[in-house]
Amino acid sequence: MPQQTNAAATAPVSAGSPRRAPDLGGLLARVGPSLSPRRISGVYLLILLIVFYSLATSTFFSTTTLRTIATEQAITAIVAMGLTIALAAGVFDLSIAGTMGLANIVAAKLMADGGMSPALAILLTLLVGAGIGVINGLLVTKARIDPFIATLGTNSILLAAIFVVSNNQNILGIPAGFQKIAGNQVAGIPLPVFYVLGLSLLLWYVMACTPLGRRLYATGGGREVARLAGVPTTRYVIGAFVCSATIASLAGVLVVATIGTGSTEVGASYLLPAFAAGFLGATQFKPGRFNIWGTVLAVYLLATGVKGLVLMGADVWVPDLFNGAALILAVGLSGIQRRAKVTEVAPEANEPATLDDTVGPSTAGATR
Repeated sequence: MPQQTNAAATAPVSAGSPRRAPDLGGLLARVGPSLSPRRISGVYLLILLIVFYSLATSTFFSTTTLRTIATEQAITAIVAMGLTIALAAGVFDLSIAGTMGLANIVAAKLMADGGMSPALAILLTLLVGAGIGVINGLLVTKARIDPFIATLGTNSILLAAIFVVSNNQNILGIPAGFQKIAGNQVAGIPLPVFYVLGLSLLLWYVMACTPLGRRLYATGGGREVARLAGVPTTRYVIGAFVCSATIASLAGVLVVATIGTGSTEVGASYLLPAFAAGFLGATQFKPGRFNIWGTVLAVYLLATGVKGLVLMGADVWVPDLFNGAALILAVGLSGIQRRAKVTEVAPEANEPATLDDTVGPSTAGATR
């Protein structure tokens, strides 16, 4: 039989044939979920806060205010991103305050009293931070101490070490050249803002786009299940603590460059904002999962809220109240989102667990 052909398929297309209209419905179907308030409610809230404070006070919407928020919160954002790695692995790190404070003193003392070059002083300070992370990781994985208790005890020891190393005195005499790493600007934007952006891109790529990140989330989603699936969870927990402490040490070094001294008071004030940002960030972009961009958004969302209240004449205790309330609300929301997501993606009871099943909402591990 002669083979039939589709005339429509073989007919030549004339130059004047109308082109197919773009599939706007399909585009909206793909983009719509990404713009859902459930995923980026923080973005919409940030916009509302900016509009409200701009109308409420004439001093808010200005280049000076925006630059101040961006610069002041750069250190908080860096600390919070380091903490996010630990939270993604399912562990708390309450020692970031002490680690940051000790790094501040060690870096200042090495440069001011030891005459060490800034580059070598920074390297040694980061190694001290990494060592603290290893200790935390071993206490949790080998000694099997609850991470909350282990890092709380470590933080207390670090606070004592700060006073021993500094002799309970601020350290002066920081080289002026070193202070330029925080004081200089590019196109009117302070350098710490670029540090935040660079670190955000690096950590986002590792956590979201590599097998390393998937195994980290698997560890946080359920350590025992991940171990049975072949993930070396002990190594990942220790590595998460090392990253958290090292990044906290980097923040401590930047504080030295920012204020020009080694201060015994650095660290404690960053603990609550970092945790609030970490848990609030888990409700953004990837609801139910700790993620870098959510954390950065949460840092600047909270900072904008506090800054606006301060410019409107709020009392000095408002920042603590605001951050504390945000932390409670964020933990509650992330818990609700985690339970909803687990209900949606939970495997059937008679199916064996796989690595993909373990890469779930890591807020579960961090809130045990």
